[in-house]
Amino acid sequence: MKKTSIVLLLTLISLCLQAQQQTPPEPTSFSLQQAIDYGLVENFNVKNSDLQSELRTAQKGEVRAGLLPQISANADLIHSFNVQQNITESGIGFQANSPLPKGTPIAFQLGLKNTFTPNITGSQILFDKSFFSAQGTAVANQEIADKTITKTKIDVSVNITKAYYSVLVNEKQLQAIESNLASLDSMYRESNARYESGLARSIDVSRTLVSLNNVKEQRQEVIRTVALSRSILRYQMNLSEENPLILTDSLYPGMLEGIQKILSEEKKAVYSNRIEYSIIESQEKYNSYLVKYAQAGHYPRLLAIGSFGYNPGATKFADLTQSERWYDYSTVGLRLQIPIFSGFATNYKVQQSKIQQRITQNNKRSLEKEINLEVEQALINLYNSVQSFNIQKQNLELAQENLVVLRAEYEAGIALNVEVTTAESDLIEAQTNYYRAVYVALISKADYDRSVGNIVR
Repeated sequence: MKKTSIVLLLTLISLCLQAQQQTPPEPTSFSLQQAIDYGLVENFNVKNSDLQSELRTAQKGEVRAGLLPQISANADLIHSFNVQQNITESGIGFQANSPLPKGTPIAFQLGLKNTFTPNITGSQILFDKSFFSAQGTAVANQEIADKTITKTKIDVSVNITKAYYSVLVNEKQLQAIESNLASLDSMYRESNARYESGLARSIDVSRTLVSLNNVKEQRQEVIRTVALSRSILRYQMNLSEENPLILTDSLYPGMLEGIQKILSEEKKAVYSNRIEYSIIESQEKYNSYLVKYAQAGHYPRLLAIGSFGYNPGATKFADLTQSERWYDYSTVGLRLQIPIFSGFATNYKVQQSKIQQRITQNNKRSLEKEINLEVEQALINLYNSVQSFNIQKQNLELAQENLVVLRAEYEAGIALNVEVTTAESDLIEAQTNYYRAVYVALISKADYDRSVGNIVR
Protein backbone atom coordinates (compact mmCIF):
# COMPACT_ATOMS: atom_id res chain seq x y z
CA MET A 1 0.00 0.00 0.00
CA LYS A 2 2.86 2.35 0.85
CA LYS A 3 4.62 1.60 -2.46
CA THR A 4 1.41 2.27 -4.37
CA SER A 5 0.98 5.66 -2.69
CA ILE A 6 4.55 6.66 -3.54
CA VAL A 7 4.09 5.62 -7.18
CA LEU A 8 0.86 7.62 -7.42
CA LEU A 9 2.53 10.67 -5.88
CA LEU A 10 5.46 10.48 -8.29
CA THR A 11 3.07 10.09 -11.22
CA LEU A 12 1.11 13.23 -10.21
CA ILE A 13 4.34 15.22 -9.84
CA SER A 14 5.48 14.05 -13.27
CA LEU A 15 2.16 15.06 -14.85
CA CYS A 16 2.32 18.51 -13.22
CA LEU A 17 5.87 19.05 -14.51
CA GLN A 18 4.83 18.00 -18.00
CA ALA A 19 1.88 20.41 -17.91
CA GLN A 20 4.20 23.25 -16.88
CA GLN A 21 6.65 22.37 -19.64
CA GLN A 22 3.87 22.40 -22.23
CA THR A 23 2.89 26.01 -21.33
CA PRO A 24 4.40 28.17 -24.07
CA PRO A 25 6.78 30.81 -22.69
CA GLU A 26 6.22 34.52 -23.28
CA PRO A 27 8.06 35.89 -26.30
CA THR A 28 10.77 38.39 -25.38
CA SER A 29 11.72 40.02 -28.70
CA PHE A 30 9.27 42.28 -30.49
CA SER A 31 9.20 44.50 -33.52
CA LEU A 32 6.55 47.22 -33.41
CA GLN A 33 4.13 45.14 -35.46
CA GLN A 34 4.79 42.04 -33.36
CA ALA A 35 4.16 44.06 -30.20
CA ILE A 36 0.85 45.30 -31.62
CA ASP A 37 -0.19 41.80 -32.73
CA TYR A 38 0.66 40.37 -29.31
CA GLY A 39 -1.23 43.13 -27.50
CA LEU A 40 -4.32 42.64 -29.67
CA VAL A 41 -4.52 39.10 -28.30
CA GLU A 42 -3.42 39.54 -24.69
CA ASN A 43 -4.59 43.04 -23.71
CA PHE A 44 -7.38 42.86 -21.11
CA ASN A 45 -9.45 45.53 -22.82
CA VAL A 46 -9.48 43.46 -26.01
CA LYS A 47 -10.35 40.33 -24.07
CA ASN A 48 -13.22 42.09 -22.33
CA SER A 49 -14.50 43.44 -25.66
CA ASP A 50 -14.51 39.89 -27.01
CA LEU A 51 -16.44 38.76 -23.95
CA GLN A 52 -18.93 41.59 -24.45
CA SER A 53 -19.47 40.38 -28.01
CA GLU A 54 -20.07 36.84 -26.74
CA LEU A 55 -22.50 38.29 -24.20
CA ARG A 56 -24.45 40.06 -26.98
CA THR A 57 -24.54 36.80 -28.96
CA ALA A 58 -26.02 35.01 -25.96
CA GLN A 59 -28.58 37.80 -25.51
CA LYS A 60 -29.55 37.51 -29.18
CA GLY A 61 -30.06 33.78 -28.67
CA GLU A 62 -32.24 34.53 -25.64
CA VAL A 63 -34.48 36.70 -27.83
CA ARG A 64 -34.77 33.99 -30.49
CA ALA A 65 -35.67 31.48 -27.80
CA GLY A 66 -38.90 33.38 -27.19
CA LEU A 67 -40.18 32.22 -30.58
CA LEU A 68 -39.77 28.54 -29.68
CA PRO A 69 -42.38 26.52 -27.74
CA GLN A 70 -42.37 27.17 -24.01
CA ILE A 71 -43.06 23.94 -22.08
CA SER A 72 -43.11 23.43 -18.33
CA ALA A 73 -44.15 20.74 -15.89
CA ASN A 74 -45.79 21.25 -12.49
CA ALA A 75 -46.92 18.97 -9.70
CA ASP A 76 -48.96 20.09 -6.67
CA LEU A 77 -49.41 17.78 -3.67
CA ILE A 78 -52.02 19.28 -1.31
CA HIS A 79 -53.43 18.13 2.03
CA SER A 80 -56.52 20.00 3.32
CA PHE A 81 -57.20 20.01 7.04
CA ASN A 82 -60.68 21.33 6.30
CA VAL A 83 -61.86 20.70 2.80
CA GLN A 84 -63.42 23.76 1.23
CA GLN A 85 -67.25 23.72 1.30
CA ASN A 86 -69.30 24.88 -1.66
CA ILE A 87 -72.51 26.80 -0.90
CA THR A 88 -75.75 26.58 -2.83
CA GLU A 89 -79.42 27.08 -1.93
CA SER A 90 -82.37 24.79 -1.91
CA GLY A 91 -84.64 25.19 -4.90
CA ILE A 92 -81.75 26.15 -7.21
CA GLY A 93 -79.91 23.91 -9.67
CA PHE A 94 -79.50 20.32 -8.57
CA GLN A 95 -81.14 21.30 -5.26
CA ALA A 96 -84.33 22.32 -7.04
CA ASN A 97 -86.30 19.42 -5.48
CA SER A 98 -84.83 19.85 -2.01
CA PRO A 99 -87.45 19.40 0.80
CA LEU A 100 -85.93 22.37 2.58
CA PRO A 101 -87.56 25.76 2.29
CA LYS A 102 -86.48 27.59 -0.82
CA GLY A 103 -83.41 29.73 -0.26
CA THR A 104 -82.04 27.64 2.59
CA PRO A 105 -78.20 27.57 2.28
CA ILE A 106 -76.75 24.11 1.70
CA ALA A 107 -73.02 23.38 2.12
CA PHE A 108 -71.46 20.40 0.42
CA GLN A 109 -67.94 19.12 -0.21
CA LEU A 110 -66.73 18.43 -3.77
CA GLY A 111 -63.03 17.72 -3.14
CA LEU A 112 -61.07 15.27 -0.99
CA LYS A 113 -58.53 15.95 1.72
CA ASN A 114 -55.53 14.84 -0.33
CA THR A 115 -55.01 15.81 -3.97
CA PHE A 116 -52.14 15.44 -6.40
CA THR A 117 -52.15 17.36 -9.70
CA PRO A 118 -49.18 16.70 -12.01
CA ASN A 119 -49.47 18.44 -15.37
CA ILE A 120 -47.54 19.69 -18.39
CA THR A 121 -48.41 23.01 -19.99
CA GLY A 122 -47.10 24.55 -23.16
CA SER A 123 -47.50 27.66 -25.28
CA GLN A 124 -46.35 28.83 -28.69
CA ILE A 125 -46.32 32.42 -29.93
CA LEU A 126 -48.29 32.77 -33.15
CA PHE A 127 -48.20 36.55 -33.37
CA ASP A 128 -46.25 39.04 -31.28
CA LYS A 129 -45.18 42.29 -32.89
CA SER A 130 -42.67 43.00 -30.13
CA PHE A 131 -40.69 39.86 -30.97
CA PHE A 132 -39.57 41.14 -34.37
CA SER A 133 -38.51 44.46 -32.85
CA ALA A 134 -36.65 42.64 -30.08
CA GLN A 135 -34.88 40.52 -32.70
CA GLY A 136 -33.81 43.68 -34.57
CA THR A 137 -32.63 45.23 -31.31
CA ALA A 138 -30.51 42.17 -30.54
CA VAL A 139 -28.92 42.23 -34.01
CA ALA A 140 -28.11 45.96 -33.74
CA ASN A 141 -26.70 45.38 -30.25
CA GLN A 142 -24.47 42.64 -31.66
CA GLU A 143 -23.24 45.06 -34.34
CA ILE A 144 -22.33 47.60 -31.67
CA ALA A 145 -20.42 44.97 -29.69
CA ASP A 146 -18.47 43.81 -32.77
CA LYS A 147 -17.59 47.38 -33.73
CA THR A 148 -16.58 48.12 -30.15
CA ILE A 149 -14.03 45.31 -30.46
CA THR A 150 -12.58 47.08 -33.49
CA LYS A 151 -12.46 50.39 -31.62
CA THR A 152 -10.73 48.75 -28.67
CA LYS A 153 -8.16 47.17 -30.97
CA ILE A 154 -7.48 50.53 -32.62
CA ASP A 155 -7.01 52.18 -29.21
CA VAL A 156 -4.70 49.38 -28.08
CA SER A 157 -2.68 49.61 -31.32
CA VAL A 158 -2.18 53.35 -30.90
CA ASN A 159 -1.28 53.00 -27.20
CA ILE A 160 1.28 50.27 -27.94
CA THR A 161 2.73 52.32 -30.79
CA LYS A 162 3.17 55.34 -28.51
CA ALA A 163 4.67 53.23 -25.72
CA TYR A 164 7.04 51.46 -28.16
CA TYR A 165 8.30 54.76 -29.58
CA SER A 166 8.68 56.11 -26.06
CA VAL A 167 11.04 53.25 -25.16
CA LEU A 168 13.06 53.70 -28.36
CA VAL A 169 13.44 57.46 -27.91
CA ASN A 170 14.30 57.24 -24.19
CA GLU A 171 16.88 54.51 -24.80
CA LYS A 172 18.42 56.55 -27.61
CA GLN A 173 18.60 59.55 -25.31
CA LEU A 174 20.22 57.38 -22.64
CA GLN A 175 22.87 56.23 -25.11
CA ALA A 176 23.64 59.84 -26.01
CA ILE A 177 23.90 60.87 -22.35
CA GLU A 178 26.21 57.94 -21.58
CA SER A 179 28.43 58.98 -24.48
CA ASN A 180 28.53 62.55 -23.18
CA LEU A 181 29.18 61.27 -19.69
CA ALA A 182 32.20 59.32 -20.87
CA SER A 183 33.51 62.39 -22.68
CA LEU A 184 32.99 64.64 -19.64
CA ASP A 185 34.60 62.08 -17.34
CA SER A 186 37.64 61.97 -19.62
CA MET A 187 37.76 65.74 -19.67
CA TYR A 188 37.49 65.89 -15.88
CA ARG A 189 40.45 63.52 -15.47
CA GLU A 190 42.42 65.53 -17.98
CA SER A 191 41.58 68.81 -16.23
CA ASN A 192 42.54 67.32 -12.89
CA ALA A 193 45.84 66.11 -14.31
CA ARG A 194 46.55 69.56 -15.75
CA TYR A 195 45.72 71.16 -12.42
CA GLU A 196 48.13 68.88 -10.60
CA SER A 197 50.75 69.81 -13.17
CA GLY A 198 50.06 73.50 -12.69
CA LEU A 199 48.63 73.95 -16.18
CA ALA A 200 45.02 74.55 -15.14
CA ARG A 201 43.12 76.39 -12.46
CA SER A 202 41.15 74.69 -9.72
CA ILE A 203 38.02 76.48 -10.90
CA ASP A 204 38.35 74.70 -14.25
CA VAL A 205 38.34 71.36 -12.43
CA SER A 206 35.34 72.42 -10.32
CA ARG A 207 33.36 73.55 -13.33
CA THR A 208 34.04 70.29 -15.12
CA LEU A 209 33.05 68.33 -12.01
CA VAL A 210 29.80 70.29 -11.73
CA SER A 211 28.95 69.46 -15.34
CA LEU A 212 29.90 65.83 -14.78
CA ASN A 213 27.68 65.53 -11.70
CA ASN A 214 24.76 67.17 -13.52
CA VAL A 215 25.06 64.68 -16.37
CA LYS A 216 25.26 61.79 -13.90
CA GLU A 217 22.04 62.96 -12.28
CA GLN A 218 20.40 63.40 -15.68
CA ARG A 219 21.51 59.89 -16.61
CA GLN A 220 19.78 58.44 -13.54
CA GLU A 221 16.60 60.32 -14.40
CA VAL A 222 16.63 58.95 -17.94
CA ILE A 223 17.32 55.43 -16.66
CA ARG A 224 14.21 55.68 -14.49
CA THR A 225 12.26 57.09 -17.44
CA VAL A 226 13.35 54.17 -19.62
CA ALA A 227 12.25 51.71 -16.92
CA LEU A 228 8.87 53.46 -16.64
CA SER A 229 8.33 53.52 -20.41
CA ARG A 230 9.14 49.81 -20.55
CA SER A 231 6.63 49.13 -17.76
CA ILE A 232 3.99 51.09 -19.69
CA LEU A 233 4.68 49.04 -22.82
CA ARG A 234 4.49 45.78 -20.84
CA TYR A 235 1.17 46.93 -19.38
CA GLN A 236 -0.28 47.77 -22.80
CA MET A 237 0.85 44.39 -24.15
CA ASN A 238 -0.09 42.53 -20.94
CA LEU A 239 3.41 41.12 -20.49
CA SER A 240 4.81 39.97 -17.16
CA GLU A 241 7.11 42.37 -15.30
CA GLU A 242 9.93 39.80 -15.52
CA ASN A 243 9.91 39.85 -19.33
CA PRO A 244 13.17 41.48 -20.57
CA LEU A 245 11.25 43.00 -23.53
CA ILE A 246 13.83 43.25 -26.31
CA LEU A 247 12.78 45.74 -29.01
CA THR A 248 14.06 44.77 -32.45
CA ASP A 249 12.99 47.95 -34.26
CA SER A 250 15.03 51.12 -33.95
CA LEU A 251 14.78 54.81 -34.79
CA TYR A 252 15.92 55.64 -38.31
CA PRO A 253 15.85 58.86 -40.38
CA GLY A 254 13.16 57.65 -42.76
CA MET A 255 10.58 57.22 -39.99
CA LEU A 256 9.43 60.82 -40.39
CA GLU A 257 9.37 60.91 -44.18
CA GLY A 258 5.70 59.91 -44.26
CA ILE A 259 4.76 63.04 -42.32
CA GLN A 260 5.83 65.33 -45.15
CA LYS A 261 3.53 63.43 -47.51
CA ILE A 262 0.63 63.81 -45.06
CA LEU A 263 1.21 67.55 -44.81
CA SER A 264 1.29 67.91 -48.58
CA GLU A 265 -2.02 66.07 -48.97
CA GLU A 266 -3.89 67.66 -46.03
CA LYS A 267 -6.41 64.85 -45.91
CA LYS A 268 -9.91 65.90 -44.85
CA ALA A 269 -12.09 64.16 -42.30
CA VAL A 270 -14.17 61.28 -43.67
CA TYR A 271 -16.70 60.30 -41.02
CA SER A 272 -17.29 56.83 -42.42
CA ASN A 273 -13.61 55.98 -41.85
CA ARG A 274 -13.98 56.41 -38.10
CA ILE A 275 -15.15 53.38 -36.16
CA GLU A 276 -16.78 55.67 -33.57
CA TYR A 277 -19.04 57.05 -36.29
CA SER A 278 -19.96 53.56 -37.43
CA ILE A 279 -20.79 52.63 -33.82
CA ILE A 280 -23.12 55.61 -33.43
CA GLU A 281 -24.86 54.69 -36.71
CA SER A 282 -25.51 51.23 -35.27
CA GLN A 283 -26.72 52.96 -32.10
CA GLU A 284 -29.28 54.85 -34.21
CA LYS A 285 -30.48 51.57 -35.68
CA TYR A 286 -30.67 50.11 -32.17
CA ASN A 287 -32.74 53.07 -30.94
CA SER A 288 -35.18 52.81 -33.86
CA TYR A 289 -35.86 49.18 -32.92
CA LEU A 290 -36.33 50.23 -29.31
CA VAL A 291 -39.06 52.64 -30.40
CA LYS A 292 -40.79 49.88 -32.39
CA TYR A 293 -40.45 47.50 -29.46
CA ALA A 294 -42.11 49.99 -27.13
CA GLN A 295 -44.88 50.72 -29.64
CA ALA A 296 -45.54 46.97 -29.99
CA GLY A 297 -46.97 47.09 -26.48
CA HIS A 298 -50.19 48.50 -28.03
CA TYR A 299 -50.72 45.41 -30.21
CA PRO A 300 -52.41 42.13 -29.21
CA ARG A 301 -50.59 38.81 -28.82
CA LEU A 302 -51.83 35.45 -30.04
CA LEU A 303 -50.61 32.20 -28.51
CA ALA A 304 -51.44 28.54 -28.93
CA ILE A 305 -51.80 26.83 -25.55
CA GLY A 306 -52.16 23.28 -24.36
CA SER A 307 -52.01 21.19 -21.22
CA PHE A 308 -52.00 17.56 -20.11
CA GLY A 309 -52.21 16.15 -16.60
CA TYR A 310 -53.86 14.08 -13.87
CA ASN A 311 -55.81 15.03 -10.74
CA PRO A 312 -56.13 12.04 -8.36
CA GLY A 313 -57.67 12.63 -4.93
CA ALA A 314 -58.19 10.58 -1.76
CA THR A 315 -59.26 10.95 1.85
CA LYS A 316 -56.33 8.78 2.92
CA PHE A 317 -52.96 9.86 1.67
CA ALA A 318 -51.85 6.30 0.84
CA ASP A 319 -54.81 5.85 -1.52
CA LEU A 320 -53.42 8.42 -3.98
CA THR A 321 -51.33 5.70 -5.60
CA GLN A 322 -54.34 3.64 -6.58
CA SER A 323 -54.53 3.45 -10.38
CA GLU A 324 -58.32 3.78 -10.49
CA ARG A 325 -58.02 7.29 -9.06
CA TRP A 326 -55.79 8.53 -11.90
CA TYR A 327 -57.71 10.04 -14.80
CA ASP A 328 -55.91 12.14 -17.33
CA TYR A 329 -57.13 15.33 -18.96
CA SER A 330 -55.82 17.31 -21.94
CA THR A 331 -56.66 20.66 -23.51
CA VAL A 332 -55.59 22.72 -26.54
CA GLY A 333 -56.65 26.21 -27.49
CA LEU A 334 -55.78 29.76 -28.44
CA ARG A 335 -55.11 32.68 -26.15
CA LEU A 336 -55.55 36.22 -27.40
CA GLN A 337 -54.05 38.92 -25.17
CA ILE A 338 -55.36 42.40 -25.91
CA PRO A 339 -53.84 45.35 -24.02
CA ILE A 340 -56.58 47.76 -23.01
CA PHE A 341 -55.14 50.00 -20.32
CA SER A 342 -51.75 49.80 -18.62
CA GLY A 343 -51.77 53.07 -16.74
CA PHE A 344 -50.05 54.80 -19.69
CA ALA A 345 -46.91 52.69 -19.05
CA THR A 346 -46.58 51.82 -22.74
CA ASN A 347 -46.86 55.48 -23.73
CA TYR A 348 -44.11 56.39 -21.33
CA LYS A 349 -41.87 53.62 -22.71
CA VAL A 350 -42.38 54.97 -26.24
CA GLN A 351 -41.61 58.46 -24.99
CA GLN A 352 -38.38 57.30 -23.32
CA SER A 353 -37.16 55.47 -26.40
CA LYS A 354 -37.85 58.49 -28.63
CA ILE A 355 -35.93 60.76 -26.24
CA GLN A 356 -33.02 58.33 -26.35
CA GLN A 357 -33.22 58.46 -30.14
CA ARG A 358 -32.89 62.24 -30.10
CA ILE A 359 -29.95 62.03 -27.68
CA THR A 360 -28.15 59.70 -30.09
CA GLN A 361 -28.81 62.07 -32.99
CA ASN A 362 -27.29 64.92 -30.97
CA ASN A 363 -24.30 62.71 -30.12
CA LYS A 364 -23.84 61.96 -33.80
CA ARG A 365 -23.74 65.63 -34.75
CA SER A 366 -21.40 66.30 -31.84
CA LEU A 367 -19.12 63.47 -32.99
CA GLU A 368 -18.94 64.95 -36.49
CA LYS A 369 -17.72 68.26 -35.05
CA GLU A 370 -15.34 66.39 -32.75
CA ILE A 371 -13.83 64.46 -35.67
CA ASN A 372 -13.35 67.68 -37.65
CA LEU A 373 -11.62 69.25 -34.66
CA GLU A 374 -9.42 66.19 -34.08
CA VAL A 375 -8.24 66.17 -37.71
CA GLU A 376 -7.53 69.90 -37.63
CA GLN A 377 -5.68 69.59 -34.33
CA ALA A 378 -3.72 66.57 -35.57
CA LEU A 379 -2.59 68.48 -38.68
CA ILE A 380 -1.51 71.46 -36.60
CA ASN A 381 0.41 69.17 -34.25
CA LEU A 382 2.09 67.56 -37.25
CA TYR A 383 3.11 70.94 -38.66
CA ASN A 384 4.47 72.01 -35.29
CA SER A 385 6.28 68.72 -34.68
CA VAL A 386 7.97 68.76 -38.10
CA GLN A 387 9.03 72.34 -37.64
CA SER A 388 10.37 71.58 -34.18
CA PHE A 389 12.15 68.46 -35.44
CA ASN A 390 13.90 70.35 -38.24
CA ILE A 391 15.01 73.12 -35.87
CA GLN A 392 16.21 70.71 -33.18
CA LYS A 393 18.01 68.60 -35.76
CA GLN A 394 19.87 71.68 -36.96
CA ASN A 395 20.62 72.70 -33.37
CA LEU A 396 22.00 69.24 -32.66
CA GLU A 397 24.29 69.37 -35.67
CA LEU A 398 25.52 72.83 -34.67
CA ALA A 399 26.10 71.75 -31.07
CA GLN A 400 28.12 68.75 -32.24
CA GLU A 401 30.20 70.92 -34.58
CA ASN A 402 30.78 73.52 -31.86
CA LEU A 403 31.96 70.87 -29.42
CA VAL A 404 34.39 69.37 -31.95
CA VAL A 405 35.85 72.80 -32.72
CA LEU A 406 36.16 73.83 -29.07
CA ARG A 407 37.79 70.55 -28.08
CA ALA A 408 40.37 70.99 -30.80
CA GLU A 409 40.99 74.58 -29.72
CA TYR A 410 41.18 73.50 -26.06
CA GLU A 411 43.80 70.90 -26.87
CA ALA A 412 45.68 73.56 -28.82
CA GLY A 413 45.48 75.89 -25.83
CA ILE A 414 43.25 78.41 -27.57
CA ALA A 415 39.83 77.74 -25.91
CA LEU A 416 39.11 77.78 -22.24
CA ASN A 417 37.91 74.83 -20.20
CA VAL A 418 34.65 76.59 -19.40
CA GLU A 419 33.91 76.94 -23.11
CA VAL A 420 34.24 73.20 -23.61
CA THR A 421 32.05 72.34 -20.62
CA THR A 422 29.46 74.84 -21.83
CA ALA A 423 29.55 73.22 -25.28
CA GLU A 424 29.09 69.81 -23.63
CA SER A 425 26.01 71.09 -21.77
CA ASP A 426 24.67 72.65 -24.97
CA LEU A 427 25.07 69.33 -26.76
CA ILE A 428 23.22 67.44 -24.03
CA GLU A 429 20.40 69.96 -24.13
CA ALA A 430 20.29 69.77 -27.94
CA GLN A 431 20.17 65.98 -27.82
CA THR A 432 17.36 66.05 -25.28
CA ASN A 433 15.36 68.50 -27.36
CA TYR A 434 16.04 66.55 -30.53
CA TYR A 435 14.81 63.22 -29.19
CA ARG A 436 11.82 64.92 -27.61
CA ALA A 437 11.00 66.39 -31.04
CA VAL A 438 11.37 62.95 -32.64
CA TYR A 439 8.97 61.44 -30.11
CA VAL A 440 6.42 64.25 -30.47
CA ALA A 441 6.50 63.87 -34.26
CA LEU A 442 5.96 60.12 -34.10
CA ILE A 443 3.14 60.49 -31.60
CA SER A 444 1.54 63.25 -33.68
CA LYS A 445 1.56 60.94 -36.69
CA ALA A 446 -0.09 58.15 -34.67
CA ASP A 447 -2.77 60.58 -33.47
CA TYR A 448 -3.32 61.82 -37.01
CA ASP A 449 -3.73 58.26 -38.35
CA ARG A 450 -6.35 57.61 -35.70
CA SER A 451 -8.17 60.91 -36.33
CA VAL A 452 -8.61 60.25 -40.07
CA GLY A 453 -9.36 56.54 -39.61
CA ASN A 454 -6.19 55.17 -41.19
CA ILE A 455 -5.79 52.52 -38.48
CA VAL A 456 -7.90 49.49 -39.42
CA ARG A 457 -8.11 46.38 -37.24
